[in-house]
Amino acid sequence: MTLARPDDFAAAWCDLLSDGALVLFRHGAPPHDAFTHSAIADAFAQSLGLTPIGFNWELLDAQGEVGDTRSALGEMTKALSHDLSNPSTPWLDRSIADRCARDFLALFDASRCTIVSNRYDGLWNPIAGGAVEWGFMGFDQSRIALLLLAAK
Repeated sequence: MTLARPDDFAAAWCDLLSDGALVLFRHGAPPHDAFTHSAIADAFAQSLGLTPIGFNWELLDAQGEVGDTRSALGEMTKALSHDLSNPSTPWLDRSIADRCARDFLALFDASRCTIVSNRYDGLWNPIAGGAVEWGFMGFDQSRIALLLLAAK
């Protein structure tokens, strides 16, 4: 069963994720004066006091499965199952990481969901100034949410 409410997601996952990373999870209504994925992500990031990164938001495939190229599920599972600073060190069990990623994706209308990340294929653009961070932002017509993980 997936969690479809942001408060349920936060209650189920933020404490567990905090064991291995600094965690910021925020949600709200998407900005209605921005139209591209990068402008929407930047506007929400700025509203949280984070740094906009413009075209450096990596567009991920919200419907892709773990092995698919640019899959949001695959990227989130990778982020959650390996230590942020040392990817050769495991973090969460892969099945737990997969469940967390699916719960995050379930926050959005699958037919209208957009997922972006500040990191892809080893390259990243910090939005919070952490030495190592990995952020995922999802949005649809009625909700936007950011899950930002930073190395402790």
